Amino acid sequence: MKPLIFTLIIFTIGLGSSTSSYAQTDPKVYVKGTVASTIYDGIDFYNIDPSDATYNNFRYYIPYIEQPTPSTVPTSGVTKTYEWIIVGGTATSTTTETTGVKWNNTVNYSSGTPTKTIRIKVTFKWTPSGGTPQTKVITSILPAGGNVAQPIEVKYISTPSSLSYDGSTVGNGSTLSVACGATTSTASVPAVSTDPTAGVTYYWTYPSGWSGPASSTTPSVTVTRHINGGTGGAIKVEDKRNDSSNFRTKLSVNITRPLPTTPTITSPDILLCSTETITATANNATSYNWVTTGGVSVSGTGSSATLTGTSNVDGTVKVAAVSSSCGVTTAYSTARNIKRTAPLPSSLLVTANGGGSPDFMCNGFGLSLNAYTGEPGTTFSSWAVSDPVNTYFNYSGGTAYFNSYVNSCYGVTVQAGNCFGTVQKGITICVGDCSEMMATHTVYPNPASDVVYIAFESTEGLPQTIKLYSEKEAKEVKSMSTADIYQTQDFKANKVVSVEVSDLPRGIYFLHLSTAKGTSNKHRIVLR
Repeated sequence: MKPLIFTLIIFTIGLGSSTSSYAQTDPKVYVKGTVASTIYDGIDFYNIDPSDATYNNFRYYIPYIEQPTPSTVPTSGVTKTYEWIIVGGTATSTTTETTGVKWNNTVNYSSGTPTKTIRIKVTFKWTPSGGTPQTKVITSILPAGGNVAQPIEVKYISTPSSLSYDGSTVGNGSTLSVACGATTSTASVPAVSTDPTAGVTYYWTYPSGWSGPASSTTPSVTVTRHINGGTGGAIKVEDKRNDSSNFRTKLSVNITRPLPTTPTITSPDILLCSTETITATANNATSYNWVTTGGVSVSGTGSSATLTGTSNVDGTVKVAAVSSSCGVTTAYSTARNIKRTAPLPSSLLVTANGGGSPDFMCNGFGLSLNAYTGEPGTTFSSWAVSDPVNTYFNYSGGTAYFNSYVNSCYGVTVQAGNCFGTVQKGITICVGDCSEMMATHTVYPNPASDVVYIAFESTEGLPQTIKLYSEKEAKEVKSMSTADIYQTQDFKANKVVSVEVSDLPRGIYFLHLSTAKGTSNKHRIVLR
């Protein structure tokens, strides 16, 4: 019997002995809002409250990166930098991982193109082991896969372009003059537009004392204004979408009332011999309230009134402007003096050569005399000299010329008068030999305010002292030693001395210039 032979055939099945290869792909980058739970939630992209200079409705965004397997970018040893691309908004930063954006209040699409978008570029950098540095820049895509920027849609509402009120239409920030009186008128703005379409509420505020609805669903309201012209202010309109949490567009128009201005009497002080017409000017006045004192009465309530003398007592007149429609009376004007008596001798002044009151003249030097008074309507009729034989003297009106070659003291009088009488003003001029002539000089300005300047034509015969006397106080109020002044470079260059008078009360002063040998000049100075 043949032996039974079994042959074992072994089949080897290769398990896992071959390798499958998959291609690497880039990471995907999306923009994700910090409020949304996923990139597919559009809460940070649509129906957003916009921002402007008043409202800061920030939305915050971060990059959302999906890392594939296998990826062209490793998951470790990688640095990332960011570049946010913002259109139609203002970002807190464009280079940080997180950015905040204030989106503009503009329509959302122009010819089908979004006016506001957000996108981010992420730059990946790494160095493989034993390799060279690598860089990969990836720009975000839409959650649905579109390779474009993410559109942003805000709750847009337009700004009112103008306000119409009381027959006038003006723009934002303008001023509108509104007549006084408690009158009812319509205030309106053009209807605002919205995108997406939404209902709108208009919120109104008015000047103090005015009344009208606080809000309306239409762009016009009925307003009652206060009679008093003193209550100006502004009409303001704020427009808000009913689906917006806070954003409003605004318009404001300043309201002024035509108040009367304080009047000005057009004439100077008046000599009232019998009757005179007086006139004042003011804006927005319906009548005038004239008031007099002394021996004067006034009739009339218009801008012109008639003054009548009632007794020989000096007086004043002033006037206030009245607006009956505004219920306002202004302050009184500056009063004008009304002369009802003969000139006062104390108001008369005689000056020499345009300066102070003369009391000394160098022999043969000659003086031009001028008579002056601040009282209205005064005329100078004649002059006289006490010794016409030893003097040269002539006059015309308020001016005269005096000269003498005989050393002595002479009296000079001038007669002044008005319709109530005449008075005389007398001065004494002493003529003597002058051992030293004072340098010719000019004093200016006169009237003065802060500084009086003395300009000399030469440095021969300069005064040793300069003193200022107050007419009201009858005493010296300022004295200057000139020795140091004459040594300054400024005086040597300009030959001008300045006298500070800003610290003195306003009024009449006399400037005395005296040389070392006794020659002096006086100048009358008016400070205003």
